[in-house]
Amino acid sequence: MKIIINVLNEEILDNLLWLLKHFEKDGVEIIKSEEDKEEWSDEYIEKNWKEIGMKTNSVDFDDDEKLYEAVGEFYNEKYSD
Repeated sequence: MKIIINVLNEEILDNLLWLLKHFEKDGVEIIKSEEDKEEWSDEYIEKNWKEIGMKTNSVDFDDDEKLYEAVGEFYNEKYSD
């Protein structure tokens, strides 16, 4: 049997884990999971690929700016003898 508990308060989580660890010798297995594994199934990704892509940080980066910084550092190191 599995029980899934969503704990929002870290203090309660620590106390709950402490209590459950006392039952490990009686056959209780504690499995920590940060997110629901079913959420990232192939079907979920196929249906929500655009939303997932838009949540990435890569939209905020300016590739040209990073390239110019890298070239500037390269030339500084190369010609600064």
